[in-house]
Amino acid sequence: MKRENNKLYALTLLISAPAWIALLAAKGRGSVGINWPTAILGAVWIPALALVALLALTGVLVLLHEATKRIHEWKRRRKVARTLWESMEGLTLNNIGPIYGIRRQPGEKNRSYKRRILRAARTLDTVNVQNAPTPATGQKLDAIAKKHGLRRYPHETDEQLQNRIREAVLKNLEGGRKNGRV
Repeated sequence: MKRENNKLYALTLLISAPAWIALLAAKGRGSVGINWPTAILGAVWIPALALVALLALTGVLVLLHEATKRIHEWKRRRKVARTLWESMEGLTLNNIGPIYGIRRQPGEKNRSYKRRILRAARTLDTVNVQNAPTPATGQKLDAIAKKHGLRRYPHETDEQLQNRIREAVLKNLEGGRKNGRV
């Protein structure tokens, strides 16, 4: 037999032997209403009952351990996803900020940087076209529009589509995300 099984049986006997002796003593005093053969067979059914209880307790502990591992893994994945989301949002903000003449300050959080960009975007005279990346045209512009859920209208010029994309990006920045993230 394995050493772990011996420990389990020893623990079962350690728990059940005093219980069996207490059962015999209670039967002798007449305070337990079972017959003598059942009390004597308690040497068998009490350890079996204790063994079942210990096995059930072990099963519950195993289930709790598995649930704890799943929760820790879920939290770890959530933290990684949140970090990726924040870095992706930061990269987007770093590309939009120079258009409005806003530079990220060292150590500045995305939320405060986004607020400064929105404040600058509300005033039209702060747009700095020289720092802006060259605007996309043609199929590249169509791909950008598709990312923002827009499609080119028939006979729509690149400039008109760029303006609609710009409005969609600003609306997205002002309104936050649908899933609760800001």
